[in-house]
Amino acid sequence: MVLQREPAGAVIWGYGTPRATVTVTLCRDQEPIMKKGTRVKADSNTWTVVLDPMKPGGPYEVMAQQTLGRINFTLRVHDVLFGDVWLCSGQSNMKMTVSQVFNATGELSNTAAYQSVRILSVSSTQAQQELEDLAKVDLRWSKPTSKNLGHGNFTYMSAVCWLFGRFLYDTLRYPVGLLSSSWSGTPIEAWSSRRSLEACGVPRSGSMPSDLKIGPSAHSVLWNAMIHPLRNMTLKGVIWYQGESNVNFNRDLYNCTFPLLIDDWRQTFHDGSQGQTERLFPFGFVQLSSYLSGEALHDGLPQIRWHQTADFGYVPNQRMPNTFMAAAVDLCDRNSPFGSIHPRDKQTVAYRLHLGARALAYGEKLIFQGPLPQKIELLADTGLLNLTYSQPIEVQRRDDKIFEVSCCSDHQCTWLPAPMDTFSTQTLALNITSCHDTPAALRYAWTPWPCEYKQCPLYHLTSTLPAPPFIAPITNPSPGYHSRTAK
Repeated sequence: MVLQREPAGAVIWGYGTPRATVTVTLCRDQEPIMKKGTRVKADSNTWTVVLDPMKPGGPYEVMAQQTLGRINFTLRVHDVLFGDVWLCSGQSNMKMTVSQVFNATGELSNTAAYQSVRILSVSSTQAQQELEDLAKVDLRWSKPTSKNLGHGNFTYMSAVCWLFGRFLYDTLRYPVGLLSSSWSGTPIEAWSSRRSLEACGVPRSGSMPSDLKIGPSAHSVLWNAMIHPLRNMTLKGVIWYQGESNVNFNRDLYNCTFPLLIDDWRQTFHDGSQGQTERLFPFGFVQLSSYLSGEALHDGLPQIRWHQTADFGYVPNQRMPNTFMAAAVDLCDRNSPFGSIHPRDKQTVAYRLHLGARALAYGEKLIFQGPLPQKIELLADTGLLNLTYSQPIEVQRRDDKIFEVSCCSDHQCTWLPAPMDTFSTQTLALNITSCHDTPAALRYAWTPWPCEYKQCPLYHLTSTLPAPPFIAPITNPSPGYHSRTAK
């Protein structure tokens, strides 16, 4: 297995006989290098120790010895490494295994160089109350093999989780531990604690039926069984891929339920690890990709993408500090055998996630997010709307429909196409002559399927990261020169 490296101390816990003494010894080459002692608590039959912070590397042996009178009992865990431990959670796009992605054969065979990346997959279980320990695991802590990376469709190991860990290992060059705990077709309500759902005023029954809810949807049942039991572990961070099951289920609350899930998980893991897991540990997520759907979802998918950012359009932001996002709006897969809702390019998803982790979790100075407009200016009497971007942009192709302007008259507003006109390194002009009334707002990529695979019109100049969807008001659109910051 992998335990969390310095500066945090790894938490080791277990069960025992009440009031017995437990000694945890860390050995290297059969030589003890650290000992920690504690007693088993009578009320819970559990014991906990926090190891001193360890540099990345290994292998070590962890030995726990219980002593009660003259009776000794010893457990050993071999081949323990210290590195960074990441938890991966969500619904089916996180659950998809390595055998389901593009180039699956090549990915499954590419394990020899990654034996210091260790994997664990939690079983799909639900509970009405918070559990102290996992009921079962599908895959115990293991070294990666072609068999356990591609055990079967939507089983283990999570492709996004594995590929993310592999990209991280290529950068860090020290051990990475990956825990996958996900369940297909599940809404955020199942993964949230009762207190965070109550804080958002989530109704008990849910607001609408959803054709994308095939897993458990009752409040907190997966939080109780698949997340809460992990809270004592020292973690580096979390990645999350979920939201499809909320497109038609409490969608309008997602801009509350998601930021509160993040905050609640952070507080719970910080407290559960006796302060070893950072209070604001890095939390990454995937902004939903495109999929073919009925009219009912036409506005729902763009809204969920927006709510995933707490309605800012970018992260981190005031409501979502220390978070990072992988935009997947251009990673559609019309011909996926698992349905277009399950795109097979999980490599690009994981690559974009790992860029965010390198920036937020490891402090690297790099671009991890596509360009967003900094200013939106109505150019008087030209019929043009001028966008100034915060980063250099690459206009991969001109698109006449992906930008839309809200044209308002007498409290009636209609979204009209705003074709792309001239552009430079950081500016883009849109033609809004079709709007004969007042332009009130602008939106970009606000459809379930904004572009074909990697063919969106706007990307960052050098990083191949797509411009994420946004919606923003155009303030004071009266004659003259006006500007605003699109935040």
